[in-house]
Amino acid sequence: MKGRTSEVAAKKAGGLYDLVLIASARVRELRSGHAPKIVTKDKPVVTALNEIEQGLINPKEYLSKYK
Repeated sequence: MKGRTSEVAAKKAGGLYDLVLIASARVRELRSGHAPKIVTKDKPVVTALNEIEQGLINPKEYLSKYK
């Protein structure tokens, strides 16, 4: 994930705009103490993107907060 935009994560999220909304919401959760859904030593932003890319995050759940 380092140094590149995740096209896979953007497709799973429904586009770049939705990816930003979903990832930012997930990062806030991770920073507030929620457990990551993957084993990683990465920072919350990379962890959130990896979770989205792996299909562990339901985009509809996070987007319902914004739309």
